[in-house]
Amino acid sequence: MKNMKFCISLESVPFHNCTDVDFTLILEYIFPYPQSKKPVIGINGTSPGPTIDVYENETVCIRVINKLDVPSAIHWHGVRQLGTPDMDGATGLSQCAIPPGHEMIYKFQATPAGTTWYHGHLLEQLTDGLMGALIIHRRPETYADLYQSEQVIMIADWYNIPAHTGLVPYHFSPTNPFGLPPPPDAILMNGNFTQSVFFPVDGAEVIRFRVICAAAFSMFTISIDGCELTVIEVDTTTTKPYAVDSFTVNVAQRVSFLCNLTQLNPTYTASRSKSIYIRIQANEAVYAQDVPNFIPPYENRCYPYPTFFTSLYLAFLSLDSTNSTPTYPASFATPILSNVTPPLDTNILDARPLIRNADGIPDATHCLYILVTFGLASNGYGAAFVNNVTYSSDANYMHMRPDPPVGFTSDLYEPLLYQMVRKPNQLAIPEPILEEGSECLAIQSDNNGHYLIPYLAVVDCLINNTAGGEHPFHLHGHNFWIVSTSDYPEAETLYAGDYTIRDTVSVPAGGWAKIRFFADNPGAWFFHCHIEWHMADGLAVAMIVAPEQLLTNGYTIPQSGQKQCEALQRFNTTYDPVPPSS
Repeated sequence: MKNMKFCISLESVPFHNCTDVDFTLILEYIFPYPQSKKPVIGINGTSPGPTIDVYENETVCIRVINKLDVPSAIHWHGVRQLGTPDMDGATGLSQCAIPPGHEMIYKFQATPAGTTWYHGHLLEQLTDGLMGALIIHRRPETYADLYQSEQVIMIADWYNIPAHTGLVPYHFSPTNPFGLPPPPDAILMNGNFTQSVFFPVDGAEVIRFRVICAAAFSMFTISIDGCELTVIEVDTTTTKPYAVDSFTVNVAQRVSFLCNLTQLNPTYTASRSKSIYIRIQANEAVYAQDVPNFIPPYENRCYPYPTFFTSLYLAFLSLDSTNSTPTYPASFATPILSNVTPPLDTNILDARPLIRNADGIPDATHCLYILVTFGLASNGYGAAFVNNVTYSSDANYMHMRPDPPVGFTSDLYEPLLYQMVRKPNQLAIPEPILEEGSECLAIQSDNNGHYLIPYLAVVDCLINNTAGGEHPFHLHGHNFWIVSTSDYPEAETLYAGDYTIRDTVSVPAGGWAKIRFFADNPGAWFFHCHIEWHMADGLAVAMIVAPEQLLTNGYTIPQSGQKQCEALQRFNTTYDPVPPSS
């Protein structure tokens, strides 16, 4: 599957001993919709970018060339980055951004296997199209004998104006005093608007669909008319087959399922319809506005292309592969499927892992409490808080504030990872403490959003969400067990010793989620809400995992990484990417 070989010529790019490049990704503006003048961030001329297919445990070298007029970086979502903490793509934590006209080589081991993806992690570039699928195949692929074809469904939000230069100033403005995220104007599937995507069956009886929620804000419920959906993977965890009639994905979550057309409901076989609807229903409850009737204050509702007049996206599964549309209306009442129901919760905790951990699930040694709140920052604009702190990052242009007198300083030209190496004993984060009445050591922070995690700690993290919407929290560099949520509290005892493993957890609105992770990966890792507007609000923390072990492992700051920081500093002398309100 490695099919692209290129030579590397720029002195300033990190080489990381790549003698060959497996894939090259060129970032540049494209205009894929003739009716729209909005620039989309394309990758090799498309958005989403090309699907990258690799095999588990392969070492992958990916060349990223930045032809934009602003800095950029790519995060490899779901990839553990064990031993490669500077390849995560999180600006300010693992690297400096790639300046325009420069390039970077990302080199990492493709693990774990499963459905992953890559996307921008700076300047809300994900919102403007910087995304693509990354499929890490198993050898052999689990359940490969059960299906004959495979399709990727990548769902995204569409906004009529650019995110960082248009929407962010609105988000942080007096016209939006409560900091409400802008609702999207449309839904995209694989870069296409509603009723324009066909999936031909091509003779297959069973199709595997890999669903990736690459939205900036929305969460979606997926169903196919008349078909059971047999879930076989959540994020990168293979599950025992679990049949449902629909399921929900929050931002950044992935689900693989099988659709067995030999079991298609007789209603559709009798009608002789040559195709059926794939339904992507956005959850309107996550928006503060009346979406079908909402007119943003920054534009008029007069568009020559599809807009979010309806929260239902329709695609077509072409049964005879002629790409004809269904003969029945979309409003036709779908039959109730026998013996299947929707999952009890967004995280699909009833989908049991196929393989149990041979040693069971370790007991927690440490505890971390995360309190999520929203309110007004000192500048009068809306902000997010984790344990009363709004995360600040010069490198991500998030709520920048003066450097503290000790500990971590500006991450714009020295990522947190580099500071861990340069001054491991001067990070000014207290060690964990045993609090009265607790059975585990409490993780501490520096009151600036940086939390010190000891090497090999088993951390129970309780996320208390006081807000009215679900929050998809993603942990970089680690997977975690979802112990339970307020939507499914009994899961803690029901599935003790066999919890579901994911890298993104949907925390219920006004509720909580309890996760457990094993801190075996030294580095600086984001733990953040994956809603783009909440990330801009500062709804994030940095997990500073095992600084001493990082040095013991022999990690040193790469010269090429330093050069990239210097190149970014030179570029920034003529560029100010901070939106006006900041």
